[in-house]
Amino acid sequence: MSDIAVEVVNKDGVSVQRQESSIHEAVPTSSNTASNGESSKPKKLGGYDFYKSIGSPKFVVAPMVDQSELAWRLLSRAPLPPDIAGAHICYTPMIHAKGFLEAKGEMGRNGDGQFCLTLDEEGGEGPVAGIDCGDRPLIVQFCANDPEILLAAAKKLEHRCDAVDINFGCPQGIAKRGRYGSFLQDEWDLIHKLISTLHQNLSIPVTAKFRIFPDIEKTIRYAQMMEVAGAQILTCHGRTREMKGQMTGYADWEAIRAVKQAVKVPVFANGNILYREDVDRCLEFTGCDGVMTAEGNLANPAIFVPADHPHAHPPVTLLAHRYLDIVESLKTPTSGSAIKSHLFRLLKPVLDTDEELRVRIATCRWTEGMSGFREIIDDIAARCQPLKEELGEGWRPPAIDPKTGYRALPVFVAQPQIRAKPVSTEIGGHEDMVSRPASPRPEGNDGRIFDTPNIATAPASSIPGTILVSRHERHAGVPGSVPCVQGCGGIAASRCPTRACITHCRILRAVESGYTKEEAEQMGKSGKLVGMGCEAHEDKERARKERDQRKRKGREMAKEQNKERRIEKKKQTHKTRQAAAQEAREKEKLKITDEESEFALGQS
Repeated sequence: MSDIAVEVVNKDGVSVQRQESSIHEAVPTSSNTASNGESSKPKKLGGYDFYKSIGSPKFVVAPMVDQSELAWRLLSRAPLPPDIAGAHICYTPMIHAKGFLEAKGEMGRNGDGQFCLTLDEEGGEGPVAGIDCGDRPLIVQFCANDPEILLAAAKKLEHRCDAVDINFGCPQGIAKRGRYGSFLQDEWDLIHKLISTLHQNLSIPVTAKFRIFPDIEKTIRYAQMMEVAGAQILTCHGRTREMKGQMTGYADWEAIRAVKQAVKVPVFANGNILYREDVDRCLEFTGCDGVMTAEGNLANPAIFVPADHPHAHPPVTLLAHRYLDIVESLKTPTSGSAIKSHLFRLLKPVLDTDEELRVRIATCRWTEGMSGFREIIDDIAARCQPLKEELGEGWRPPAIDPKTGYRALPVFVAQPQIRAKPVSTEIGGHEDMVSRPASPRPEGNDGRIFDTPNIATAPASSIPGTILVSRHERHAGVPGSVPCVQGCGGIAASRCPTRACITHCRILRAVESGYTKEEAEQMGKSGKLVGMGCEAHEDKERARKERDQRKRKGREMAKEQNKERRIEKKKQTHKTRQAAAQEAREKEKLKITDEESEFALGQS
């Protein structure tokens, strides 16, 4: 196929000419072309032809480090027995291309997060662990900043997946230090080279996942550059690089829609997905071809089950047992950290009400098998049984509250993680067994860091992110104060009259009590202002201390219980060994007796 001249607008808005292969046509690779110039294999598909060939997937499980491993992907594809449909396509955890190439021994054999090439389960097209669809369709995601290293790594896996994705969205510090993910977003020539190298040399398509810029027009040019480079599917995460951790806010569906309208390849939307209703609303609002979810899937792997299905919010114990069933059925190992992390996520609504259970999971030794985890899951089921009986078999989840974007759910069912402080609400008289977010503050958003984008047109069920205040509000009334070390974006700070962190809140009140600013700051450093802050801060501080005390007691209790279990296990093992030894001795005695009898008979 001949090259065509393509006009590309770079990051500075300057038009440049590049010679590119048409991205909407099939592109033969070097391995697909015979020496006489004729194609020896079918040309690979691109764009919507490729999208249709893998089933036109709408429900997508995101790439998640140590989280979207094989066992979890299988659960997400069929979260409820008997194989009730879930995700249409899954991504692997992000794989560092250089680390993958340099890995010694059998890659992935020890559940180290790398793709396991030594077994045939990852990327397998046949049934795996009882899941008929196996691990396909599958997209393997890499991060890299060297085109040749990326290509070499991708070549190792192109026969075990449907496409290779490049991560241009990771906002974490490790990505900054490693120069990959979203920290390449200003190096458009390198991004173009990474994509085009795979596009021209792999037998399967290349895709890309990225975050938006604050400027929508720049985001559009960014997406178009990736399309021209050869990306056959684009995943747009509607948050900027800075929106992470406590800075996480709403994903901008307007920006995602603009990207979708500006390119000719399929687009997956990513961000603001808590419930199945959000998936449907996102598809309608953005016009995208699919919706990708990460946190929503971790909290409820059945998130793609229709909203009116009786098991749209299945019992967490059912999901936990099904996950462990899959883990135990696989030959491919699953890391202990992944197992514990998934159980903490699934069981979080219950664990938030019972510190002892949380500690038991934290101290459970996964190397001894799944029995310890299953025992805890069964205990949770028993503790939640009274609430389940009170709600009755005909209980169905309530509608989403249009004011908050959430629905109040009992703790025994799968539900999204709420970023706001939970408060109790009455359901069947079990106020402590139901969590619901606090309502967001009513003040306007002017001057805030990372406002809700396009709030006037954003979907009603967008995720309420952390409440944030501007820097000038944070330290109002504390002249000359430096930015808070602890930060002022938390829930307690949003309820503080001065919008300050606890340190500056206490200093301000000390100044109001007659101390000089210097005296108040010195007293604050020495811990002499404890209790002088506003009610919101001091209540939170007291609650934190009580929580820490409960955790310490819970850890001590769990430690003692584990010690008792180990002692009992040793006793049982000792008894078993003694019984076996006694049985062996008895057999030996019988053998000797028989031999003596035979000898005596022979003598006679």
